[in-house]
Amino acid sequence: MEGQESDLPEAKHVQHDVKQKTRFLRVLFQEFRSFFVCLIFVFAISCCVLYYVYPKAELPHNHISWLQAVYYTWLMIFFQNPLPIVENWMVSALFFGLPVVGMVTIAEGVVHLGNLLFQRKRYSREWQKLMAATYENHIVVCGLGNVGVRVVQHLVTLGENVVAIEAEPHARFIQEAERLNVPVLVGDARDSSTLDNASTRKAKAIVAVTDNDLTNLETALTAREMHPQIKVIIRMFDQKLAKQVEKSLGLDGAYSSSARSSRLFAQAAISENILDSFEFGGTTINAYQLIVKANTFLVGATIDQIRHKFEVTVLLQEKTEGELDWNPSPNNVLAVGDRLLIMTDRAGIKRLHDATTHLTLPVNYHD
Repeated sequence: MEGQESDLPEAKHVQHDVKQKTRFLRVLFQEFRSFFVCLIFVFAISCCVLYYVYPKAELPHNHISWLQAVYYTWLMIFFQNPLPIVENWMVSALFFGLPVVGMVTIAEGVVHLGNLLFQRKRYSREWQKLMAATYENHIVVCGLGNVGVRVVQHLVTLGENVVAIEAEPHARFIQEAERLNVPVLVGDARDSSTLDNASTRKAKAIVAVTDNDLTNLETALTAREMHPQIKVIIRMFDQKLAKQVEKSLGLDGAYSSSARSSRLFAQAAISENILDSFEFGGTTINAYQLIVKANTFLVGATIDQIRHKFEVTVLLQEKTEGELDWNPSPNNVLAVGDRLLIMTDRAGIKRLHDATTHLTLPVNYHD
C-alpha cells in the first residue's frame, strides 16, 4: 500500500516518493478543475456586478475599487452582507444567490476532497485509476502472474514508472504490485479503454506477459494501433512462433516464458539491444548488442578505447563482412556496421546509449 516501505535503495525510494506526491497533486488538479472554473466564473461575474451595477451613491465615498469588489464578493460567499441591498434585480440576485452558490460549491469541494483522501488512504481501485491517468513515459505491464509480478519488481528496482493491468480482480500478486506503489487496473488488456486508462498513449513500452499467447498478441496489436511508436514486448510459450511473430509484426521483442525470463522482459522494455539478462553478485548483468552506426563517435574507435571509456566488457566482434572475432584484439578499429557483444550493467548501457545518440559533442576516449 501507499506509504509502506519498499525494497528500493534509499535514494530511489525518496525519488519515487516525490513522484507519488507530484502525481497526487496532479490528481487533485484534474479532479477539481471544474470546481475551480465554476468558482472563478461566479466570482468574476459577482465582482463585475458590484463594480459596474451597484449604485455608487450607496457606497462609502461614492466609489468602489476592483480590490473592494473582490473583498465584498468574498464576504458575501460566506453569508456576510458588507453592503446594503438596493432595488436592482441584478444586485438582488447577487445578494441572494451568491451565498447559496458559494455554499453549495464549497460544500461539494470539501466532500469531494474528503472522498479523494479516503480513496487514497485505502489505495482503492478508483484511486489507482486516477493515479494511472497521470503517468507518462512509463511502462505498462499486462498480467500479474508469476512472470508479470517479477517484471514489475525488476522495473521498479530499476527506477522505472509502472502501471499494471490484471484481468482477475483477486489475483494473488495484485497486493505485491500495490505494495510497490504500482497502480493496478483490473480489466481486459485487449480492450482499448483499459489500455487508455493505463495511459498507454503516453507510455514508452508495454509488456504483455499473461498466460495466454493470443491475449498477449491482441494486447500488443491494440497497443501498437493506439501508439505506433510504443515499444512492445510480449510473452509467448512457443519460442519458434515468438520469433516469427516478432519478425512479421515488427514487435520489439517476443520471448518464451521461463522462471528467469522476467528480468529479460523488464530489461527489454528499456532497450531493444539487450539479448539476455541474468543476476550475478547482486547485480543485473546484460548481454548487450552494440551496432556501430554512421555519424557516431564509435566509428574509428578501438576495442580498447570502448572498454576503457565505457567500462564494459567486449566479448565478441562481428565485422561488416560477417567475420566473427571471438577474442577481439584491443587494437581492432570499429567500422560502420560492426556489431559488438558486450557484457555490462544498466549504467554501462546508458553510457553506451548516450554515446551513440548524442552527436553534438565528441567522445574523448582518453578521459
